[in-house]
Amino acid sequence: MQTTILEAGADSPIERIYSISITIRTFKGRRNVEAHVFRCDADMTEAAGYDWNSLIGPPMDPQHPGTAEDARKTLMEAFTREERDAVVAYLAERYGSRLESIIACPVELPVPQGVTPLSSITEGKSFGFIRFTDVKEYPLPFAIRGFYDLAQHEPLVHQAGEEGEQAGR
Repeated sequence: MQTTILEAGADSPIERIYSISITIRTFKGRRNVEAHVFRCDADMTEAAGYDWNSLIGPPMDPQHPGTAEDARKTLMEAFTREERDAVVAYLAERYGSRLESIIACPVELPVPQGVTPLSSITEGKSFGFIRFTDVKEYPLPFAIRGFYDLAQHEPLVHQAGEEGEQAGR
């Protein structure tokens, strides 16, 4: 398993700046499924001290500007450095044999208005959440989830068929 951790610059205006993604070798019949790990129990009282004017940028799409509140929630789903280290250690220890990679990096600021917080997404047929807190003996003092979209990944059966076809040529 490969672990990549990129540090935020010393001039980062906030501590809650890190995003984490994992690549799962096989998951629900798919190969190399990317999941975006996030805090699903963010304490919005922490956000009261932030200078949101510098942390939230203009809308990604002026036709659909979204809300500043969604941009705030998105940033509050990120991790502090200490939380990031705890999550990476937990994922590596508990799931290391099943993961292809863990990547932790700073969120790009300002967060554009119009982004959707992962915790606001309703599960569907091909996308949903890994609820890490449902696992027995979950050790972290805060809740995390992993958002995945299976439609972005080829089925294992399809790939195995392709490999067999290529081998027969």
